[in-house]
Amino acid sequence: MALTVTRIVRPSPVWQESYVRVKKGQRMVIDADGPWSPDARNRTVWCGADGIPSVIANEDFLLPGTNVGALIGKIGDTVFAIGSRYDDGAPAEGVIFLAMNENPAHNNQAGQLPAQIIVFDEEES
Repeated sequence: MALTVTRIVRPSPVWQESYVRVKKGQRMVIDADGPWSPDARNRTVWCGADGIPSVIANEDFLLPGTNVGALIGKIGDTVFAIGSRYDDGAPAEGVIFLAMNENPAHNNQAGQLPAQIIVFDEEES
């Protein structure tokens, strides 16, 4: 039987606990949709969970190489891209944390994203 929960993710570079624990390799599906805006330095740029297209985060962001403003996850020390849909095995064992791919020095974000997390039992994977 699968576990399904929905969490509201604030547009922040601070990791937000989902209270959902997974084992490494356990199938999980995360779907997210809605508008939010990263801190675009003196302007507002709305995007969805996939972030701002073609605006790639540098080393100052939580997940360099991924779109600025994208929904990202962390399990243990492993940070991974989620975007609007993630359907794969958990990259590590532990509790799922969620955040916006943002520079921790920036603090002028807006909006929120509902994220539905489905974790499958091992025999359902």
